[in-house]
Amino acid sequence: MCKPIATLVLSVLLVGNALADKPMRQLDPKEKQELTQYLKSHWQTPEDYVVGKFVVYDLVFLGEQHLIKHNLELVQNLIPRLYRAGVYNLGIEFGEHAYQAEVDRLITADTYDENLARWLMFKFKPDWGYKEYMDIYRAAWALNHSLPKDSRKFRVVNLGPRIEYRFMKQDDRISKEDAKKIFPDGDFDEFMAQTILTDFVAKGQKALIYSGAHHSFTRYKQSAYDWEARKFLFFVDSRMGNIVYRQVPDKVFTIILHYPWWSRKALDDVQYPVGGAIDSVMSAFKDQRVGFDVKGSPFGKLRDPDTAYSSGYDDFALSTFTDGYIFLGPFREYEGCTVDPEFITAENLQEAMQSPMMRKVGTTREELLKAMQKDADMRTRFKDF
Repeated sequence: MCKPIATLVLSVLLVGNALADKPMRQLDPKEKQELTQYLKSHWQTPEDYVVGKFVVYDLVFLGEQHLIKHNLELVQNLIPRLYRAGVYNLGIEFGEHAYQAEVDRLITADTYDENLARWLMFKFKPDWGYKEYMDIYRAAWALNHSLPKDSRKFRVVNLGPRIEYRFMKQDDRISKEDAKKIFPDGDFDEFMAQTILTDFVAKGQKALIYSGAHHSFTRYKQSAYDWEARKFLFFVDSRMGNIVYRQVPDKVFTIILHYPWWSRKALDDVQYPVGGAIDSVMSAFKDQRVGFDVKGSPFGKLRDPDTAYSSGYDDFALSTFTDGYIFLGPFREYEGCTVDPEFITAENLQEAMQSPMMRKVGTTREELLKAMQKDADMRTRFKDF
């Protein structure tokens, strides 16, 4: 099978770095006042906002751009808050469901096993050696360790399918036969959705679902966009969130964590979402950590015809894209995740090299760790915002 043309249908949400001269559209004073007043009247911390949604909804999808430190810290902080609100499950993209027994053992043990946490994340992706992702397990363990012995325990559920990196080729070309060996559990989004439906929905349990933003889309059908031809191709309605939404449409809510959006100009050209309207409004607030509704609020009416996300839509608005939104600060203040220096070792180096992503960046432990650090360099990535 030939390598597909570059489109917006990306499984790894890492925004490019062609960031110079980022424009913001000028907000009409009346529009800006309406947005500002809405926030003042409905202000909630991100933690309160997420937890509050479980009063109405069973599943809250929280979508991130990968490797941003404060997003992971928010999720860690949410764990005890969720538990106190009667939400006992956190589903995460960042781990293989095949090792769920090991996850359960890790977060309910008498002592925390850092090496087991590293092993679980290594099995997910050998280039994902970031402390903040592994510390999700640690936060769950800390909560469980603090509970009375017979109390119900909080669960972190790995949603991901198995990926057999040893069958991947360096040129990224994957035949149908290769795909069966590389992805023995089938499609990534389909598997995660079925895990949610089986582990949470069928059991009548509530859960926060934390993943890359593209997996979290529920009502929004993602635009497949061809940057070379600059044209819309088709809608994608098979993301994890789409699949779950079709089964239980009244029980799900999507929240997007603030990140830059791709423009229609080029794959590596990213801009402020909705023309910078959210950033413009938030610049007037001293406290910039907030969660707010998009659907049914003035923010839902914000337009962005220049983003690739809007291609194929006649009237794309922020409410088309998401139900809720979390702003944790301006892009210039974003920090990347911390690379764990013990993630790649002499013992697992050869297994790590089975991944073509790793083979592209080096052959030594030091080179692989340095490449991870470069991927998480938000200061460089967002320096022109």
